[in-house]
Amino acid sequence: MSKYTKEQIAQADNVDLVSYLESRGYALTRQGSQYRLKEHDSLYVKGNQWYWHSQHKGGKTLDFLMDYEGMSFLDAMKALIGEEGKVERRLPVAPPQEHPDPKELKLPEPSENNNAVYAYLKSRGIDARIIKECIDKGLLYQTNMFWIQNETGEYEKKACPPQSVFVGKDMDDAPRYACTRSCTGQAKHDAYGSDKAYAFALPDGDSKALWVFESAIDLLSHATLCNYSKNKYPAHRVSLGGISPAAMLQYLADHPQIRYVNLALDADEQGREATENIKTLLKDKYTVYDHPPMYGKDYNEDLIARQQRFQEKKRQAPQEER
Repeated sequence: MSKYTKEQIAQADNVDLVSYLESRGYALTRQGSQYRLKEHDSLYVKGNQWYWHSQHKGGKTLDFLMDYEGMSFLDAMKALIGEEGKVERRLPVAPPQEHPDPKELKLPEPSENNNAVYAYLKSRGIDARIIKECIDKGLLYQTNMFWIQNETGEYEKKACPPQSVFVGKDMDDAPRYACTRSCTGQAKHDAYGSDKAYAFALPDGDSKALWVFESAIDLLSHATLCNYSKNKYPAHRVSLGGISPAAMLQYLADHPQIRYVNLALDADEQGREATENIKTLLKDKYTVYDHPPMYGKDYNEDLIARQQRFQEKKRQAPQEER
């Protein structure tokens, strides 16, 4: 099985997506500095960036191959740069000026309070103390709006039902990423200008252990489960915002003391395949463990199942004492 270095993954992410789409026969319509995909007129491409407005998701070239074309990580890497050790570029690299400037991150504006965020995350079983900690650190807040980019490239404010905003920061504590999750429905998307290399994370000092999750809610669910444990131990936690390893690789680069990586991706086919890919990617430098959820597809389903089991035992206890 092939494995790829951090530099090769960055190379794949920087492949010019417009050139890739044209080489694959996609029909594109130019609109200003962007291109629109004719088969999905709400999907826009610029350089190595894409955003699908109707689906509220986007990313870089590697994400497009995995999310839109349904390729595995290894197949996407092979399509973009070739097998391991082949460094020739099969497609043009996006010009440096096309790379998103971190200052361009369009964070949704905070609401007057975080009541809906508390209610929503508590309904998902998350410990209120962890919610408060994230809010106090500027990693979580509530919004009632989102930005939408019109055809001229300008941003317009749109009102919406309350959403939770999960913020990812760099080592200078500067926001570099934000994803939103509806407090009342299923809508979710990344904020404009988000860099997935800095997805939502909870650092833990000089700990040598890192836990890796697909989503922010799975991360918070695991933190809640650990609060129940008598044998607590410090550990960093990072979410990927999907299955691309970019955020994990950046976190490991920023925290060189880490030696142990615990993969806690989903128990579905996509999560299991991503786990195997990451294990191969890290095996020469880190001790890697696989910790899929015990119950359900992901760690939030695991958390809720354990809480329900606990409540059921509490209900049965008085009956057994009679």
